Amino acid sequence: MQNLMPLLKKAATDLNRADMVYWFEQADAEVANIIRGRPTDAAAIPALIASCPRETVARLELPRGICT
Repeated sequence: MQNLMPLLKKAATDLNRADMVYWFEQADAEVANIIRGRPTDAAAIPALIASCPRETVARLELPRGICT
């Protein structure tokens, strides 16, 4: 997942979607915290899922199950 984030952020940048770039940066930070074993805010992941910019997800061709 962490290797995918730079590609997703670039795709969002190419689409001029600052909201999605921000979302991917936040998601990347949470994934990094989990990988490093750092405590994470219990509400962070559900909040990220709830705030996922769904109207553009289809354009990025994300793997099934992400933001759905």
